[in-house]
Amino acid sequence: MSKLTWTFLLVGSMAAIAAFYPMVKILHGAIDPYLLAFFRFAIALLALLPIMAVRHSLKPPPIREWPIFVFIGLCGATASVLVIIGIGQTNSVVSAILLNTNPLLVALLAPFLITEQLTPTKIAALVVGFVGVVLVVLNGQNLSALVSSEYFWGAVIVLVAALFSGLNKIYSKRPVRTYDGLYVTFFGVALGTVMLGTVVAISGIFAEPVELTLREWIFVVAIGVFSSAIPWTIWNSSLKHLDVHVAASFMLLIPVFATLYSLIFLTESITPWMVVGMILTSVGIYFVQREESVSATSV
Repeated sequence: MSKLTWTFLLVGSMAAIAAFYPMVKILHGAIDPYLLAFFRFAIALLALLPIMAVRHSLKPPPIREWPIFVFIGLCGATASVLVIIGIGQTNSVVSAILLNTNPLLVALLAPFLITEQLTPTKIAALVVGFVGVVLVVLNGQNLSALVSSEYFWGAVIVLVAALFSGLNKIYSKRPVRTYDGLYVTFFGVALGTVMLGTVVAISGIFAEPVELTLREWIFVVAIGVFSSAIPWTIWNSSLKHLDVHVAASFMLLIPVFATLYSLIFLTESITPWMVVGMILTSVGIYFVQREESVSATSV
């Protein structure tokens, strides 16, 4: 396929990922967050299974690699649960902006965890990006008054989710070089499904009846297939045809699409602080990713 075709596919994938946020917001209160996270992972796993079978990629990683894959799965599952909880307390636009700041957290933590270099350009981009994060979290309000609000703590929970998502990406870098992105994603999701299923079973959530309407079940399935499995497959496949920083730049569209969905389908308020914060975080993320591409090609 041509680069133009991959461009259209990636734009569609980002639009599908962005739909995760309003769908979770709509499902808030109808289903337990841990159960929704489990369904997301389990449905995505089932959707990815035939793709991995066709690729002849179902052989598990060697035993020596299991600790890193378990950690990747744990971080992914934790991030999924936290962002679902956070969306319920804040709104879908704020959650989309904050969760997708994980490239900033990756750039900040990588020098300490995997000894990647923190260049002056990255430092400047981090400052700009995190100023945007502060604007989104504060939303033009006084911090002392904001601390007692559900919005603030929902935003904090999503930032913690972004941290776990960042850790997932940091520790996925080496396995991705050894195998490929979709392989690492599949087994991370498989292990995350087992972990979430264990938590849900132990907590007795499985024993509680799930009373969802047909529309709500459609959203649950859509989250697993259309907002997870399909875009993950397209994203990982695109890396064979596009530069990593080019493909990664498309992720900046996720908060934009989430904002459009919020305006069309939800009654959430979008403030100038959110818009300015989204622009600043996008600028910071773009320059971090561009700098990482320059560093990679110079090695």
